[in-house]
Amino acid sequence: MRYYILVCVALLGLCINMSFSGLLAMPDWSLAILLAILLSQRSTWYWVLPLIGLHDYLLFWSVWVVFPFAVLAALLLMYADIRLAPGQHQRWVGLVMVCIPLLFAGLGWLSWLLTITLTVWLWSYLSVKREKAYVEPA
Repeated sequence: MRYYILVCVALLGLCINMSFSGLLAMPDWSLAILLAILLSQRSTWYWVLPLIGLHDYLLFWSVWVVFPFAVLAALLLMYADIRLAPGQHQRWVGLVMVCIPLLFAGLGWLSWLLTITLTVWLWSYLSVKREKAYVEPA
């Protein structure tokens, strides 16, 4: 249920980005929310990646801006979690891997920093919520 609400907020954020992107600097709401979901729980890749592709298509008129890097980040997370154990290092690499192409797509520095800040905040919030839900008593 929580992820359904976040996807609805991501779609609303995509509408806000498409409506007011020229007026003020704001984060890429939909990408930040979807990337935070992917970073907090890697098993959500099968429905987050198509939504990131839709985000690219609607916002940049091409799926080749962020989507290929999001696929690489998801593969990196799955491989690194299996080989090394889940950790923050591979998630930071995935975050940077997905967000760097935004600079080359024409997103301003302030919007880019706001996107990363929102992603990290949501990622930490979702991770803490998931850890509290799955803690076993001693």
